[in-house]
Amino acid sequence: IAPITETEMATQNDDAPEGHAIEKSHGKSKDMAISSKAARNAAAGARQKSKARKGANGVLLKKFESVMCDMFSTSISSNEACGEALHRLTPRYSELPPFVNDRERQELIRNAEVYWESRGLARGCCSRDEAMANGQPSTWPFDSRTSLPQCGCVRGGEKRKRPTKTKTGKDTGGVGDVHNDDRAQRKELQLANMIQCVLALLPDHVRHPDTAKIGNDGNTTFRIVDFAGGTGHLAVPLALLLPHCEVICVDLKKWSLDLLHRRVDGTSDDDGTGNDGRENSHKLPCQSGNVLKTSKVLPNLSTYHGSIQSYPHDFDIGVSLHACGEASDWTMRKCLRQEACWVVCSCCCGKLRREAGNPYVFQSTGANEKEIHYPQSKMFASLGGRNNECDAAAVADNVSNGQHLMKATMFDEIARAADYSELGDVRKPRNACRRAAKALVEWDRLLYAKECMACVDNSGETATRTNHHESNTVLTRMVPWEASPKNDILIGWFQDAYNPYRHCMINTSRQTLATTPKEDASCDVDFQVALHHLFGKNVGKDSGARRNGVISEPAGAENDQNDWTAQEAAEIESQIEQFLENSRTLSEGMVMKFPTGMGSRKRKLIHYTAESMGLRHWSEGKKELEKRVVVW
Repeated sequence: IAPITETEMATQNDDAPEGHAIEKSHGKSKDMAISSKAARNAAAGARQKSKARKGANGVLLKKFESVMCDMFSTSISSNEACGEALHRLTPRYSELPPFVNDRERQELIRNAEVYWESRGLARGCCSRDEAMANGQPSTWPFDSRTSLPQCGCVRGGEKRKRPTKTKTGKDTGGVGDVHNDDRAQRKELQLANMIQCVLALLPDHVRHPDTAKIGNDGNTTFRIVDFAGGTGHLAVPLALLLPHCEVICVDLKKWSLDLLHRRVDGTSDDDGTGNDGRENSHKLPCQSGNVLKTSKVLPNLSTYHGSIQSYPHDFDIGVSLHACGEASDWTMRKCLRQEACWVVCSCCCGKLRREAGNPYVFQSTGANEKEIHYPQSKMFASLGGRNNECDAAAVADNVSNGQHLMKATMFDEIARAADYSELGDVRKPRNACRRAAKALVEWDRLLYAKECMACVDNSGETATRTNHHESNTVLTRMVPWEASPKNDILIGWFQDAYNPYRHCMINTSRQTLATTPKEDASCDVDFQVALHHLFGKNVGKDSGARRNGVISEPAGAENDQNDWTAQEAAEIESQIEQFLENSRTLSEGMVMKFPTGMGSRKRKLIHYTAESMGLRHWSEGKKELEKRVVVW
């Protein structure tokens, strides 16, 4: 290979053909002159890259990966993992609460059918399972055997009117149905998981309708509130399945609640176009006079038009499915102050960043100021981003004194990366660090809830609850994971009577019961891949982390990495080796130019492979579509 400098190579402006091009250098020319300013910029970029933090495999870390590395290292910019941080900050997943058995399902549906008939609701059409996505039937309770009334179904029947688009893009005339088969199937799975958790939380006297108290005769009513419930995809099935319970759907948008009433009652306050007679009423801010409205067809179903914070009534269980940004945290805080159980599946973690806005809140209220500061938990903030050696005593002092050492900018990077929506990667090592960032956001919420339950509220408020030893909160995941890329669920309760795991058998022969949820090791794989990416495969050994301080290699992912798969790495290496073989037979001064448009991830892989092979490599092009990697 001819002795030609990288600067000279970088200034070539030859257009690369499709595929990989091998081009001969003709030495310096007048067109290859580079300005001093460009040279200084190139040198500054090289220095910045040389100072950038690298992971265990030598790959440059992204900003949020560097933050994660700081969180779990013994000190800032250290590549040594801290055992105390691994022990306290590593998310621990529990198995999903068990499904109700067939006998309980039959009992539930038998009592619900009596209620449906009394309200004039016909059971749904059983033929809707014949047109399922990928030939998969709907899950309970949306299956043909249960046949919920049509108002509780996700899919729109043939007789249900489909929405039409107006010139402004507004759906009119619909009732909130999901008509896409793939999306509807995922929605049913999400709702089934949430319903499963709610049923598991119900105390025995409420879980069995024969002995439950119904509120119409003046007795105490068991109340479930669906916060940020939208058009009622979760609230309506709960009201149908639990006629002895009161279900309330809370939302900022009146238009969404009108769709709910149109689905259930056939009428609403609007004129069928999403408006209530006023121009652009669906965009008007939520009025201060919060309104509670009861369904005409289902007396145990009501809607509340207002914010989560303004909801004034008592309740027993609070739920929220994919409430955007702070809404999930407000749901948990509302439940904590009410000492109520909760089932929260969050969404849009990127909106937790300080500078990020929430269009949903802004369009509904006209305001968009952040009211919650992150991270929320003292333990998370004290261990994350510490600036001294990790010491258990120091950690305890930081927590007791409420010292927050994690900067908000650091959490912003974690929240930005946690806003992950690639459904096809949920069981693959690729982008495991981003899913690990999502788990960290959820773990911060869990730690904050535990601190509040222990009467150590960050705001200084003291809980009035007794029975502290009975309270608990767990992090679990939807089954199957493919139900949604945002599949993490937080469940919390204050009394043993609500423990969703209280009927799990530990020893079938002895018929002993479990009150402590069993850990789900299958959910640990993403975090293991992330730690291997940051610190190497031996991270955690003799450090006090789980599994005796050793984090095992994820099964089936021996050569796959967070940024690429083993197959992708082998393909790039094979192409470079072919180039090297050709350069031996051709004339000297050959360079290999990869095509443009490969994406930053593939370019990163090429740089990594060329570096590991001892070759010189650099990038060309300024705009994203013009960038490519040159290997020499």
